[in-house]
Amino acid sequence: MERLERTIQNEIVPRLLLSHRAGPVPPSVSAAVARELSDADVSAFLELVRGLDDTQPSEFVRDLVERGTPVDAVYLDLLAPTAHRLGQLWDADACDFVEVTLAMGRMQRVLRDLSQVFLADAARTETVGNVLLTCVPGEQHTLGIIMVGEFLLRDGWRVLVGAPWTEQDLHAMARTEWYDVIGFSVGCENRLSALKREIGRLRAGSRNPHVRILVGGKVFIDDPSIVERVGADAAAADAREAPRVARALLFSAAESTRASARQEEIDDHGQFRETLRLD
Repeated sequence: MERLERTIQNEIVPRLLLSHRAGPVPPSVSAAVARELSDADVSAFLELVRGLDDTQPSEFVRDLVERGTPVDAVYLDLLAPTAHRLGQLWDADACDFVEVTLAMGRMQRVLRDLSQVFLADAARTETVGNVLLTCVPGEQHTLGIIMVGEFLLRDGWRVLVGAPWTEQDLHAMARTEWYDVIGFSVGCENRLSALKREIGRLRAGSRNPHVRILVGGKVFIDDPSIVERVGADAAAADAREAPRVARALLFSAAESTRASARQEEIDDHGQFRETLRLD
C-alpha cells in the first residue's frame, strides 16, 4: 500500500493537477449554498471511478459543485481520500494496476473540468508576492505542495512549484531570484535535520535578506514546536490555510525591511555625527 500511495500521490495526482485547464463551468456555482462532503460521498465517488461508465465520476462531481460543494473541498476532501482508498484496495488485492490506472484517468477528467472553476475567482490585481514551493531534498512527495500552489495561485501569488530539486538547484534559485516566501513540505520526522540545514543555508544565501520560510506536513500539526526548532517562520495546517499564513509572513517581512531601513538611517546619522566630532 505504501508503494502504491507514493506512486499515486507523488506522481499521478500531481500530474493531474498540472493538466490543461479547460472544461465547462457549472452554471449554478456562484448561487449555490455551501455543502460539506461526507464519508459517504467519498465512498460513492470511489465506486464510480472504479465502475464501467467513464462519464459518471464527472457527473457526480458536477452535481456536488452545483449543489454547493466548494471546489477546494472536492480537491482536498474527495480526490485525496479517494487516492488513499485506492491504495488500501491495492494493498488488499481488491483492485489491480489496470483498474487503478482507469480510476486515475477518470480523476484527471474531473480535475480538468474543475480547474477553470477553481481559479475563476483568482485575484486579478497586482501579484501578491513570489513563492517557491518544494519538498526537502531527498523526498519525492509532491501532492501537498501542488495543492498549496493551486490555492496560492487563486489568492494572487506567483508560484513556482518543483520537486524533487537538488540542494544545488534550490540554492541557485534562491540566490538568483527574489522569493518572498519559500515553502517546504515534510513527509517524515527523519528529514527534519535536513530541513533545518536547508533553511539555514537558504536564509544565508537568499537574494531576499528577509525571506520567510513556510512549512507544512503532519509532523508540524502533531508538534507545532518543531516549526521554531527547524528555523521556519510558520506552518500551514493545510492548503486552505496557506494563503492566509503566507500573507501574514509577507507582512512580517515588510515590517522587518522597514525596521532595517530605520536602523541603517540611525547608524548613518551616528556615523556622520562621529565624523563631525573627529573633524
